[in-house]
Amino acid sequence: MEQNKMDKMTGAMYIAQCLKQEGVDKVFGQCGHTNYALIDACQRLGIEYVSFRHEQQAVHAADAYFRVSHRLAVINVHLSPGLTNALTGVATAAADGTPMVVIAGNTPSYHHAREAHQQMRLHADASQGDMFRPVCKRVWRVDDAKFLPDVMPRALNLAQTGRSGAVLVDVPMDVFSGIVEPAGEAPMAARRPAYRRVAGDAEGVARAAELLAKAQRPVIFAGNGVTLSDASAELAQLARRLHAPVATTLMGKGLYPEDDTLSLGTTGIWGTRAANDTTRTADVILAVGTAFGEADCSSWRPEHTFDIPKTRLIQIDIDPVEIGKSYPVEVGIVGDAKATLQALITRLGEAPRAEAAARAQLDQVAQRKAAWQQELTASQHDTGRPIHPATLLRELSEAAPDDAIFVTDVGWNKNGAGQQLQVKRPQSFITSGGMATMGFSPAAAIGAKLGAPNRKVIGLVGDGGLTSVMGALATSVELNIPVLWLLFNNFCFSTIRTVGGTYFKNTYGTEFQRPDGQAYNPDFMLMAQSFGIASSLIEDPRELGAGLRHALAQDRPYLLEVRTRGDLPMPRTGFWDIAEFLEGGNLISD
Repeated sequence: MEQNKMDKMTGAMYIAQCLKQEGVDKVFGQCGHTNYALIDACQRLGIEYVSFRHEQQAVHAADAYFRVSHRLAVINVHLSPGLTNALTGVATAAADGTPMVVIAGNTPSYHHAREAHQQMRLHADASQGDMFRPVCKRVWRVDDAKFLPDVMPRALNLAQTGRSGAVLVDVPMDVFSGIVEPAGEAPMAARRPAYRRVAGDAEGVARAAELLAKAQRPVIFAGNGVTLSDASAELAQLARRLHAPVATTLMGKGLYPEDDTLSLGTTGIWGTRAANDTTRTADVILAVGTAFGEADCSSWRPEHTFDIPKTRLIQIDIDPVEIGKSYPVEVGIVGDAKATLQALITRLGEAPRAEAAARAQLDQVAQRKAAWQQELTASQHDTGRPIHPATLLRELSEAAPDDAIFVTDVGWNKNGAGQQLQVKRPQSFITSGGMATMGFSPAAAIGAKLGAPNRKVIGLVGDGGLTSVMGALATSVELNIPVLWLLFNNFCFSTIRTVGGTYFKNTYGTEFQRPDGQAYNPDFMLMAQSFGIASSLIEDPRELGAGLRHALAQDRPYLLEVRTRGDLPMPRTGFWDIAEFLEGGNLISD
């Protein structure tokens, strides 16, 4: 059957044809009796089904697959428990703007009023999709196959346009097997936008150019919207034309090469001190594709990261809801990041800023960066045991190839990596931003490798995160996906251990230990062996360099365990106002 020719077919085959037309060659999920018709249809059309042992892991993998490849994330899961297992992953992807189409099986439509086996039914018949309404742009339940030609183009369109995100298509079994008679050939194209990049208003672009040209201390603040728009080249061109330093959100890390003199790194509670000091004292900030999330903005306290409106704000975002949401704007421009940055570059011309002002600002930035690096020296060269995580991150920065992709979990391996790893290319730092989901990295690293098979993918994960989702390792072996997992093993939930110890003088519930107080974890070397994964263990910081280089050279699934300290708080250069609620600890006693 020709790809663009849609004759009479089953609903499952119609959906698979729509995905094929969209360029989808991988669908992620887990099998069940309600969704197997689509798995079969995908295989018949040459679409690979990437199966995980748990639906949440499948969704994290699809999420990361999109983030490095910018190819649509597609999920296919079983009803009810399959869908509830997927919910955390979908919420994680939606919070970070990943375009994702979730296709779920459901009980046959003619059983909906009869409380069929595994059906969600307590408040409405077959209402499993209602759970996804808070995290999806749209939820459809298709109760007749004849409606699929109306729904599928809209689902694929909505997920990928405007502020991208997740959609859910809920498909009863009889709809998968029902007959669809599409009208004409290639119906998808006629129901989709022909041109997706909308530049911001010309008057707003002109006003932004005027403010930036006159600024003494401008800063560009770039977020995930720049990544989603593939606008990193335009971002770099604008920064170099303006001679303006660039700070990023955690999600935007690597959008601008962090080894460049104009790079400030990330902002916020765990940002670099150079970034926070420079954004706080800027006279104009150009914010592109960022929602000004709390962690990136030190709970929006002006004394820490952004002092707006004292600093004049230009904000560019594709979603009008974001303009002025967190900070008042002087110039708010609704538009696609790539198209609007191109227009702004053109408007600015070749030499938009006074040379003396640019030189003075960059001299100050260089001083701040040097002071920040000096501040990190002691921890990054710590020779104690267990190994200081900052020392591990420094060694990793030096050993990893320039095009490596880092996929983080939570804790030191996320916040510390965001602050101290040096990332030189866009789409090279993959993390759970809005949700900060523990257990994200192991499966997400597999998805990232599928999306970028020629790049080294390093999954950074703690012992708590890995043991919560160990099933992901099985998929890497089954499909022979050569990911390197770097395990920070500190025998605790270290971030919350710090919270307990600092504010409550108590670490109860945060440490992994037997009843006698002995530290406990599985033997990760034996665990890796049981999966068929090669592994090694480093306990001496003097062995880090050679051990990392050996692990990075492996072209197979590999687990490198490093015994790290669990009693060290992240270096905080910003602020998070939860501290105000924790400060008293447990002051009230019986």
